[in-house]
Amino acid sequence: MRAEIEELINAVTTETDCIDDIIDVIREQREAMRERDTEAVNFLMDEVRDLSFEAQTQENLRNDIAKRLAAKFSCEPKAVSLAAIMENDERAIFNGAADRLTQSIFVLKSEMMILNGLIDQNEQYTSMLLSEWRRLNGDNVSQSGPDGTQYGYDFRG
Repeated sequence: MRAEIEELINAVTTETDCIDDIIDVIREQREAMRERDTEAVNFLMDEVRDLSFEAQTQENLRNDIAKRLAAKFSCEPKAVSLAAIMENDERAIFNGAADRLTQSIFVLKSEMMILNGLIDQNEQYTSMLLSEWRRLNGDNVSQSGPDGTQYGYDFRG
């Protein structure tokens, strides 16, 4: 296998591994949220942030290698174009790595949608509880709108 092709395959594989690590941590974070383990959630948020920076670095490296190869072989820096210039054995390994990266990105997007949904639900639930708590304590929940109009929230069950 040519060294430059192997370098690209390694970059794709390393980026995929990093994304898979992010997926694992997000799933752990979701479990910690279920268990109401605030300390674990905060720690895992920091870990996701660090892994995200690493994934971005790996993506940039992969893009740089792809652009370099594309310039060398006069093609586009896209997986399909790069695969076309590869020998059969290189192409098979590269396509497998690219497919795995695509799947990992899909799973990561799904996990992020689930996490964002949970965060949105939690925000709505917290707002409702806070409003009910204020109502029960006799606090005035009225607020001013942008035009000066007074409005309030009253969630009665």
